[in-house]
Amino acid sequence: MATDRTERIIGILGDSFFPILQAGLYYTIPLTLITFVLGLSLALLVALARLSGFGPLTALARFYVWIFRGTPLLVQLFILFYGFPSLGITLDPFPAAVIGFTLNKGPIARRLSAPPFCRFRKDKGRPLIRWG
Repeated sequence: MATDRTERIIGILGDSFFPILQAGLYYTIPLTLITFVLGLSLALLVALARLSGFGPLTALARFYVWIFRGTPLLVQLFILFYGFPSLGITLDPFPAAVIGFTLNKGPIARRLSAPPFCRFRKDKGRPLIRWG
């Protein structure tokens, strides 16, 4: 009886697990790569906008970072997928995921892309010189 149950479980896993895994990998890997490239590009643009001396552009970049870092990713995805159709904008699931992940990861990656463009103040670099 235990072997029948074990064989049945193995059969169910063999019939359902691998197709689900294959479909998950089919969508997850391209979504990850596309979002990574677009998110880093957006982060670079936001970092440059924040460092520019143009006031409205800096304010717009700050507002974008404030909004997208202050709301959870799931809320942003729900707004894209379920909220936009009430405005007449319907998105397929994959493009909605790409847009949502990209807009969410841009402000987070901006923190990594801004420091190469910043200058150190002279008084801030002295402790680093002292430590070698």
